[in-house]
Amino acid sequence: MKKDLLVSVKDGYMDRLSEVAKGLENAGINVEQKLGASGIISGSVDDTEKVELLREVKGVSHVEKAQEVTIPPPDSPIQ
Repeated sequence: MKKDLLVSVKDGYMDRLSEVAKGLENAGINVEQKLGASGIISGSVDDTEKVELLREVKGVSHVEKAQEVTIPPPDSPIQ
């Protein structure tokens, strides 16, 4: 089952975001976005066992499950 993740990059690697993203891809993540200003890389993995490998990639500070946010439709009683 696909698992969406957010990866935080260590401060010392902010200028090497593409290098960290490549390391993450080699460890098994499908990189979807690189947010340079915030040092966040988003992506997904098919195998949850790969999450531990991602934490060991050089330049990675933190790996967490992405949260899903939904907005109710405009005609919903609660806005």
